[in-house]
Amino acid sequence: MTGNLLTALRKPSMRHPVSRVFRPDPTTLLENTLISHKRGFGPGKILKLEGDLSSATYCMLDGWLALSKSMEDGQRQIIDFLLPGDIMNPTSANENTSAVQIEVLSYARVSIIPTGTWAGLLDQVPSLETRENHFIASALSRLSERMLRLGKGTAEMRVAYSLLELYLRLDAIGKADNCKLCLPLTQQQLGDFAGLSSVHVCRTMRRLAHRNILTAHGQMEIVIHDLDALAVAASVDLATLKSEIIPAPDINPC
Repeated sequence: MTGNLLTALRKPSMRHPVSRVFRPDPTTLLENTLISHKRGFGPGKILKLEGDLSSATYCMLDGWLALSKSMEDGQRQIIDFLLPGDIMNPTSANENTSAVQIEVLSYARVSIIPTGTWAGLLDQVPSLETRENHFIASALSRLSERMLRLGKGTAEMRVAYSLLELYLRLDAIGKADNCKLCLPLTQQQLGDFAGLSSVHVCRTMRRLAHRNILTAHGQMEIVIHDLDALAVAASVDLATLKSEIIPAPDINPC
């Protein structure tokens, strides 16, 4: 599962010309670090509570994680999903605590790398920092688009955008076969992502299905029939959105 990441790191960097000073092979170093810190977690496992001590970077190898924040009354907003290949450090600006709760949605394999070890990797594998920065930029772009719709969008716009974003991300890592999405989500969880109740999600999905934009089967098995119409419903330009939220090919998820 780490193949694409290692392939990307084999490419020479224009910012870091080859030196005569010996350095460990970056692909071997990274691979060994990912393997030595790899752990598996079942659905429902809470890896980190909001406000917990935080001192690690999470490298997703497989599965889904949800990042969320909660109100005192229990209401929750899912901030983002981590998918295979994503890199994320949940530590807040105080450099001490996690800004979000991290929950496993489907069986996940994650390399949880301590901060000191990660800093050493960035020093010895310079292209890894560029890769991490691209993921931070793409996450910010996704958050900006969602925030706009949470604040100003209709229910249809929110659901359409959420599904379109997930499609583009899954398609980039080869997990959206012929526009078919198998999401390990309940309607409530999709609602927590889109800022809607499960009832609103259900009604909106039915309207989109009635217009033959998509069909939904079982628990979140979705087939998108008309991507352009879904983009119109989400009020986005498909090509522009893809360019802003999907890292360039040489830094695609592992």
